[in-house]
Amino acid sequence: QVVSPVVTPGQEATLFRVEAVEEGEALVDGDVAGIGREFQLLAEDIVEEVEVVADEEQEQRPSQELEEKTVEEQGQERPGGPCERQELDALQALAALQVELSSEREQNRRAYVQFMRKNHQRRKRHLARRSAIIQGIPGFWAKAIMSHPQVSVLISDQDQDFLGYMMDLKVQVRSHPPSRCKLIFSFRDNPYFLNSVIIKEYYLDITGYRARRSTPVHWFWDFERGAPSRRLDTRSLNFLNWLSGHNGPESNRIAEIISEDVWDDPLKYYLREEGSSMRDN
Repeated sequence: QVVSPVVTPGQEATLFRVEAVEEGEALVDGDVAGIGREFQLLAEDIVEEVEVVADEEQEQRPSQELEEKTVEEQGQERPGGPCERQELDALQALAALQVELSSEREQNRRAYVQFMRKNHQRRKRHLARRSAIIQGIPGFWAKAIMSHPQVSVLISDQDQDFLGYMMDLKVQVRSHPPSRCKLIFSFRDNPYFLNSVIIKEYYLDITGYRARRSTPVHWFWDFERGAPSRRLDTRSLNFLNWLSGHNGPESNRIAEIISEDVWDDPLKYYLREEGSSMRDN
């Protein structure tokens, strides 16, 4: 025999169907009544179990919904969300571009260094050739210096005499910080001092030239302590006391004129002196 209970959760009324009994067997009233009680007990157990399961499902559903909602909210806040992924992609693109910019900057720096090195070597060769030519022109630098309009007003009779012993002038500029300018004067034997070379060095900045140091001059005894007519006149600025260490704003200006004007184009001032002599004659 097959007994199939039909149970609808949440309903008190339950229908049971008994489909068959074995052939040839008859059920007495007691048997039917027993079977009925068994069905009733079975139905009550099933209904009770279904209700318990239903209650448990209702209790679990809010917690599951809360858990799903929490996971969804956390998904928006966790790294790897749409906003953070976009930001990460942008940062990666920026980093790649920065690498390219750094590489280009390094290439430009190297190209600039190579250009400056080649330019310096070329200029050095030209200056060496110019110096060799000037060596064959007696008194060239003295005339070029004394012919500059802002220096000529400082030249004394004493300056004209000692500048006649000047053989060469060199200017060296170091551009990388701290920038410096070095003026190198070469002299042949003279009655004023023992030095064959006098170097004056200056700092360069936005304010102009600032004296850094100067070669101590070793005067001859009669020039330093002899007759007043032979001594160095330090009452006013002239070229000789500037060369021997005179400091001050005007002194810095002389250094600037010599290193940037006279040194850059000495022929212009030399020819100016020659032109003046020709006009006087």
